[in-house]
Amino acid sequence: MKDVVFKTDPTNKPVLTIESGDTVIFECRDAFNQVIKKPEDLPVDFDMETINPATGPVYIKGAEPGDTLEVHILDVAVAEQGSCCIIPDFGYLAPEFPEPWTRIIKIKDGHAIFGDKVKIPIDPFPGTIIVAPAEGSHGTLIPREYGGNMDSRACTAGTTVYLPIFVDGALFGVGDVHAIQGDGEVCGTAVEIDANVTIKLVENKQKKIERPQYETDEYFMTTAWGETTDDACKIALRDMINWIVQEKGLTREEAYALCSCVVDLRISQLVDITPGVRAVIPKSIFKE
Repeated sequence: MKDVVFKTDPTNKPVLTIESGDTVIFECRDAFNQVIKKPEDLPVDFDMETINPATGPVYIKGAEPGDTLEVHILDVAVAEQGSCCIIPDFGYLAPEFPEPWTRIIKIKDGHAIFGDKVKIPIDPFPGTIIVAPAEGSHGTLIPREYGGNMDSRACTAGTTVYLPIFVDGALFGVGDVHAIQGDGEVCGTAVEIDANVTIKLVENKQKKIERPQYETDEYFMTTAWGETTDDACKIALRDMINWIVQEKGLTREEAYALCSCVVDLRISQLVDITPGVRAVIPKSIFKE
């Protein structure tokens, strides 16, 4: 499917209705909505109403408010070229880099060809994974409790993303694929690229969460955003403590101390209005 929205809204009309457990291939446009194609295309004068498209929304039968949506990312197949840009007045060091800049990056043999002297193994993932909020219309650019532009490179093929559901059918969308991104996405963009993302969507009535969570075969992760990185870290850490207490039966004191021993706090992105982090714990430490 390839229909897109630029805002998540409980009144958005679904473009596809599926059963829980169905798999969908999402044809995703890059975050620039396909307007950056050559080096001369500079990231200026964007129509902010038509960037960061999310393919969807998809209605999942049986999904209800209070449930959790399991987003099983099965495959991310990227196009043959993407771009990385410096956008004026945007980025972690924005005052030091005031001029627009574009680099077209070819994808070849599993690598992003950044230049004559640099090629990077790709590890593609969708930056925006989103459901509809309970009310209101919200742009897809800002991460919230319903997901959004989380820009977490942990969300690659093999990861399950858990999203709280706020409306009937969830109204799921995905987009903003990066062929590769460093934690932080410090200049404001990564290798932005078109892609086909294959996802299995499963409605879960037992799991109850307030914010997105991630899971792989090896790790469990909580994630959060805040006005500052410090705020985000504390929210993600509290969510991790709660998960350890609820899922593993430890006391809060034990969980807090365990986090100090084994949990990594990793930056997802620093450049949006609300910086994002994730707390990561290895699942191998727990006895079955």
